[in-house]
Amino acid sequence: MTALALACSLCLWGCGVSDFFRTSPAPDTEEIIGEIAQKETEDEKAPEQESTSAKAGKRLQEVQMQEAEHQDYFYAEEKQIEEKESSFSKSDMDEKREQIGLSEAGIVGLQESQHGNYYFGQLDSAEKVLYVEIYQTLALMEEEILLSTTDVSLLPVVYQAVINDHPEFFYLNGYIYTRFMQQGEIKYIIFSGRYLYDAAEVERRQAVIDRIVDEKMTQFAEYGCYETVKAVYEYLILSTEYSMDSLDNQNICSVFLDKKSVCNGYAKAAQYLLNNCGIPCIIVNGTAAGSPHAWNIVEMYGEYYHMDVTWGDPSYYAGGGDEKGGVPDIDYSYLGVTTAEISKNHSMDQTFSLPLCDAIQDNYFVREGRYLYGYDEGQIEEIFEEAKGRGESAVCIKASDRQAYQEIFDNLIGEQTIFDYFGVYQEGGEYKIAYSGNEDLCTISFWE
Repeated sequence: MTALALACSLCLWGCGVSDFFRTSPAPDTEEIIGEIAQKETEDEKAPEQESTSAKAGKRLQEVQMQEAEHQDYFYAEEKQIEEKESSFSKSDMDEKREQIGLSEAGIVGLQESQHGNYYFGQLDSAEKVLYVEIYQTLALMEEEILLSTTDVSLLPVVYQAVINDHPEFFYLNGYIYTRFMQQGEIKYIIFSGRYLYDAAEVERRQAVIDRIVDEKMTQFAEYGCYETVKAVYEYLILSTEYSMDSLDNQNICSVFLDKKSVCNGYAKAAQYLLNNCGIPCIIVNGTAAGSPHAWNIVEMYGEYYHMDVTWGDPSYYAGGGDEKGGVPDIDYSYLGVTTAEISKNHSMDQTFSLPLCDAIQDNYFVREGRYLYGYDEGQIEEIFEEAKGRGESAVCIKASDRQAYQEIFDNLIGEQTIFDYFGVYQEGGEYKIAYSGNEDLCTISFWE
């Protein structure tokens, strides 16, 4: 009799897969929980499928331990505080402001130039003035610039708004502000950026980034909005390794120059590329699976969608390194998802309000015809036939809800009907398929 084996590795979180693909273990090992087998006979049944929820419980501790081992990190750029007695001439500082374009008329012009930047639009009028003062200081790599406020509590929020809107500030490592006091009262504050490089090195790096971005913009010139977003998602994942080894892993240099990054670098690079292509894309700060994290919200055809490039890169789950454990090169589960979906394992920072993402028409699976409302044999067959026709060795599908997901899972995996559509013949008379299920986003990936 010919044996058919289905090797599986389940991820029911959407993050933290310790090994996507696991070859069939020996029967006397504990890993048998991840394997189901079916002989090629009519009268023999596979053992009753253990529920995906039960498997998730058994793997939860392992997943959490693996998360801790390669925990992604994201930090708010450092701030340094100094406190001095008033010694500078206020008139000298006012003159320096004018020299860098912070005259009254200059501030009005700078505010006009920032219209359309998402986080700038979240601020009140006084905060917008502070925003352009900080922006101009950082853009010109200036130091010791007098600010219009003496309220130091505004600085972290407004600074975060500036860097969230401007991924091109790759040369920053936070800021310094100095409070000038008189009889215990803050008389004024001066502000400086903390710069990683001198002007010549910034110019050199920017030139390299510009060449890469210009090449991609030319490549994407004939694409529609969705096609461009998808292409950027794919490009960043295929060209970048998840790794903390890059010294610039919090900025776009890590992606475009070093090809190694973590979440903040991925998110800023996606924003930089898409904004240059004329597609609105913003940074989202928050947490994912309990750890600080950054991802994007992108606008397509007037609707907003979450996009997490980091979680779409299997090298993240593998803990970094070129070897991705045999899994598909790209996980599309996090391309164009709703607020309700992303909130199942991501939490958004509440400092700023964010667009509600509730559309699905430009979700990857809807667009690619891989979105199912239940177990539909005809649609499933068409999906796998089209994939094989394009020479694809991996296919990911998405169910409309948890009930549809379970129905598809029970049929394709529980009843093993997947072998009707997909599988690689192995020596010894076996067909093998690896799969990964994500209950949070109702997606299942299969690869040969």
